[in-house]
Amino acid sequence: MPRPKGSKNKKRSGKSLVVENFDERIAVVQAEIETMAGELKAKKAELKKVLKEKAKADRLAAAKKAEEEKARLLDAVAASGKTVDEILALLK
Repeated sequence: MPRPKGSKNKKRSGKSLVVENFDERIAVVQAEIETMAGELKAKKAELKKVLKEKAKADRLAAAKKAEEEKARLLDAVAASGKTVDEILALLK
């Protein structure tokens, strides 16, 4: 079967291949990686600090809630007119 009209064996020129200095590209990418590694380390330190602050705030909130609950129970005991021993006897 003959070749269709216009299809010839074409020689490829070297222009389509881009020749670059790979050593320079490698150096640039490695520098970017080092920069990003430094940023990552800083962000991890910041995250650790924020997590500690959150844990501290949670502990303070829990302590405050416990104090409020204690005060509420003492007010309820005082409002009931019964002594603490009577209430304990009821609970048992």
